[in-house]
Amino acid sequence: MNAVEKCVEITEELITVLKANSNDRDKTIIEIEHLLEQRSEWLSKIKSPFSEKDQLIGKRLTILDKEMTNQLKKIQVGIQKDINGLEQRKISAERYTNPYAATEQLDGMFYDQRK
Repeated sequence: MNAVEKCVEITEELITVLKANSNDRDKTIIEIEHLLEQRSEWLSKIKSPFSEKDQLIGKRLTILDKEMTNQLKKIQVGIQKDINGLEQRKISAERYTNPYAATEQLDGMFYDQRK
């Protein structure tokens, strides 16, 4: 199996991992990172000149690469939503525990312009 075929195989496996809705996101991310490392190693081993078979497999690899990128972006958006939700909950909890924190600096100030 040459490098191009191995890259296609790893990319297909990566796409199946990305499409699987796993409840344990940490394990999934670790597996994704491992597969991406393997894929980058095999991508670095791809050298020209290419045979016709390698060119056809390479076209399939580019299509799979686009699909993989879209799936990775979906996971990134999901993680970003969770981070933003966590920050919002933190801000809400702070406002609940100290509702007058925003007015402490302005409360009781008086500025007299007369001389």
